[in-house]
Amino acid sequence: MAVLDAQGATVTFNDGTTAQTVGGCVSFSFGDGQAADIDITTLASTAMEYRQGLQDFGDCTIELKRDPNDVGQAAMETAKAAQATREVVITLPSDDVATFNAYVKSISSSGGVNDVLNGTATLKVTGSVVWSTVV
Repeated sequence: MAVLDAQGATVTFNDGTTAQTVGGCVSFSFGDGQAADIDITTLASTAMEYRQGLQDFGDCTIELKRDPNDVGQAAMETAKAAQATREVVITLPSDDVATFNAYVKSISSSGGVNDVLNGTATLKVTGSVVWSTVV
């Protein structure tokens, strides 16, 4: 089993024309969705019966050091305002790549004493997450 490093990963967000690197990324998570349950129970059933429905790949959450001048963060803000779905690419140092389309649900900012401006971007994955390897 291969163990993949996350340190050094990059996240890009397409601004509608070009893939922009999202600066200030601290961490990311995605793939928290699950398939729907389709109830196929009938009056002849002796217990509840189900069939697996379509996959929902959930949300992608990106923890950030917020920078209003970063082109990637700005691209996410613009897409959120435009309610636009864009391509997101997460590239690991091993050259393994996750590609998916998403829209920006929210971008938050927070700060405090002896702290920098932090934030979280939450993206809703729409469609499948495709894994590939850069050759």
